[in-house]
Amino acid sequence: MQTLLVSISLFVMAHGAYVVRSFADATAYRDECVQQYAGRGSSLIDYMRQVALHTDDADSRWCIVRCILQKADLLDGEGAPHEANVHAQMQHSNAIVEDPDDIRSETSRCLREPPASGGGGGGGGCLRAYTFFACIQSTEYDLF
Repeated sequence: MQTLLVSISLFVMAHGAYVVRSFADATAYRDECVQQYAGRGSSLIDYMRQVALHTDDADSRWCIVRCILQKADLLDGEGAPHEANVHAQMQHSNAIVEDPDDIRSETSRCLREPPASGGGGGGGGCLRAYTFFACIQSTEYDLF
């Protein structure tokens, strides 16, 4: 039996199964990303929510949100939300919810949101990530 469990564990590790992230992980990613983009730090959720107040340019705040989502493996190589990982993260973060289908429905709605346009020089990808995050934040569920 132990051999079977070890074999299954190795198989999952070899195939890159998504590892659910904690709020502490997201906070550490925020610290790294704030430093990378020379942004100002504050609490993770307050920081990510305040970005919505500053939509006049493709500034680093949007890119910090994208950086956090990338470090959490919630964005694919193109910068679009990685659907399977997002669903896994949302299901884990909201495990006490009685209706997991509602979580999947809300997550799917945000995944279908059209990518935001605008912002110069790389800002479009940052804005696209932020638009996805803002949609998730508009639900009653948590990403981390």
